[in-house]
Amino acid sequence: MARGHSATGSRPRRRSIPVPECVPIRGAAGSISQPITGLMATIRAQIASVFAANPILGLRGGAGLHVDSVLRDIAAIHHLTSDAFAFSLEGATAFGGPGFCAHIIFMRSGQLRMVQTGHSRTLTQGDIFVACAWRPMTLEGTDDLDALIITLPAWWAMQRFLDGLLILPDLHVGKDYFATPIMAKLAGTIFDLPNDDTASAAQGLTMIADLMRTALAACVDTAKSLPRWQGRIGGILEFIMRNLDTPGVSAHDAAASLKCSVRTIYKTCASHGTSFNAFLNEIRLVTAQYQLMHTNDRVSEIAYGVGFSSLSHFAHLFRARFGVSAKAMRQGRSAYLPH
Repeated sequence: MARGHSATGSRPRRRSIPVPECVPIRGAAGSISQPITGLMATIRAQIASVFAANPILGLRGGAGLHVDSVLRDIAAIHHLTSDAFAFSLEGATAFGGPGFCAHIIFMRSGQLRMVQTGHSRTLTQGDIFVACAWRPMTLEGTDDLDALIITLPAWWAMQRFLDGLLILPDLHVGKDYFATPIMAKLAGTIFDLPNDDTASAAQGLTMIADLMRTALAACVDTAKSLPRWQGRIGGILEFIMRNLDTPGVSAHDAAASLKCSVRTIYKTCASHGTSFNAFLNEIRLVTAQYQLMHTNDRVSEIAYGVGFSSLSHFAHLFRARFGVSAKAMRQGRSAYLPH
């Protein structure tokens, strides 16, 4: 995808959509100009390019909002610039789709107020914040906002740096943490990589994940864990990730681990539009797909490694999910990798 400017170095020139007419509105982010109706769809599309499959509510302002995006290995990286805006997101409910992701937000200028799970945090230049897209959130930005956002599949983020933190509020790493500027610089460098430098992109994302794991452990107050009714789906996600390679794992096992009833597991999954087994298989399949794309391990090793006890069952589910056999995807993986 084309880029209009660099995400590293001096502050880039902002490209904005021209707005012939605006209506001033006063909101929590200050004085926000409400764009004319014809422009709203364009602004929503820009927001949706970052926060995919996540209904946008109460949009105000954002007439100058612009997003440049690139694909880097497993991630999409977005450079967002904007004037004042505010909107809310319901939280993704389709856990097999693009909304099932984590966003690492690197603030470059301006202010961004994040409200998630009843906790509010105003981010300023140099701050880093992890937003879990499966939970509702509200974003309010000021004029001159400039941020880099790395969007990662939730299963990948959980395996590498979220773990038990995914059900905690306020996943914030402050500008004063010693590794914060290193991570921000690395994120910009990955954004600016040539599209064909897939090896560097993969290595860079792994480095960021390793640094984020250490930073979150140092900066997040684990005493502020969510009440169980708020964090139940997070607990199920964490249980699945920890037991992904265990054949035969069931909702009964999850209930025993989370100290709740099996009925609670079923109801929680149903409220998010899925079932425990469907959710488990989805995460196993997308993990297998990633390994097919990025390793030379045998298909059978990958299938058994993500918890399938039957190779034929894996093959059937994989073809149904991706429309092609695992072997065919491996043989033609250059066609599936981002360019």
